[in-house]
Amino acid sequence: MLLENTTKKKTENNKEYIYRVIKENIMTLNLKPGECVSEIELGHCLNVSRTPIREALVRLSEEKLIDVFPQRGSFVSKINLRLVEEAVFLRILCEKKLLEIACNDSNSDKLVKELEKNLAYQKIVIDFEEDHHKFFDLDNQFHSLIFSYYNKINIWNSIKRLATHYDRLRLIDALEVTNTPEVFNQHNLIIETIKNKQIEHVDNLISSHLSKFKDVINKYIEKYPEYFS
Repeated sequence: MLLENTTKKKTENNKEYIYRVIKENIMTLNLKPGECVSEIELGHCLNVSRTPIREALVRLSEEKLIDVFPQRGSFVSKINLRLVEEAVFLRILCEKKLLEIACNDSNSDKLVKELEKNLAYQKIVIDFEEDHHKFFDLDNQFHSLIFSYYNKINIWNSIKRLATHYDRLRLIDALEVTNTPEVFNQHNLIIETIKNKQIEHVDNLISSHLSKFKDVINKYIEKYPEYFS
């Protein structure tokens, strides 16, 4: 087992550090859906005892990222499509409302500039075929900028806690580069919708943007059957 992002932050205690590292490795697919996670191996990798490892796994189990099977061990949870649908449902509701607010806001120029800057970085990643994890991060940042601009960042953080299965599916999509150009174009449409106050386009635009994975889900289930429950 080789974990990534294992440098401990100055502000982290041991519990926070162990939890963050394991969760980040799950969310980046370094620890793959269905993969066995050994307390002993994790302890060796992080140079910590098994007790805080066990506590982190319990916490991640409560967040539906770890499945614990008596007599068998702990495994990274497979992607559950019901949980994916719930996350999409919540994001569509929230993001439609926020985009409507943005369309009715006469002072959205600063937000538009921030979104355009983010979009420019997305274009660089696409044009130079850089790490597609970076495109995924920029995609998340694009949406978080809107929540933050309208003082709803706590709602965004809550959505992210509930969207772990959806986000792992989105990351697979980003790494496969199946929808990347279309996602980029839809982000551009979101910016144009805000700039031109086209509130009548919001409903279809957000629904289409956040549900795009449905067009390729069967391909991923066929290609990575071990990733899905």
